[in-house]
Amino acid sequence: MKNILILGALPKEKEDEELYNVIIEVCEKFAMVKSPIDTFNFNGSAKEKYERAFNLVKKADLVIGEQSKPSTGQGMEVRECAILGKPLIVVAKEGSKVSGLVKGCPVLKKIIYYSDLENLKKKLEEVLNG
Repeated sequence: MKNILILGALPKEKEDEELYNVIIEVCEKFAMVKSPIDTFNFNGSAKEKYERAFNLVKKADLVIGEQSKPSTGQGMEVRECAILGKPLIVVAKEGSKVSGLVKGCPVLKKIIYYSDLENLKKKLEEVLNG
């Protein structure tokens, strides 16, 4: 595995950034990582952001979607994963509602529900270690 793409709502609060940093920390042990933090810091035009997002999906060997907060853009990226046959792992805070369409996505490999960031780290490491 060379590239992992992390999808999710853009980080708006410190806890969002902490969440993505935990996922990044785990994933960097396995591959190069792109995340919503990178997207948030990208200053291109709307068209450049669109092209960048879908090129990242195309280059990904694995996609991890953080689904605790709904995001239209993430939904579009998940659909692109399905079209391209990219394996998808979903992570979501316990009590979050993961869309039925995402649950039925043919490339979905696993949904990880987590209680806190340490729990997420442990569960994600277990899945990625296979």
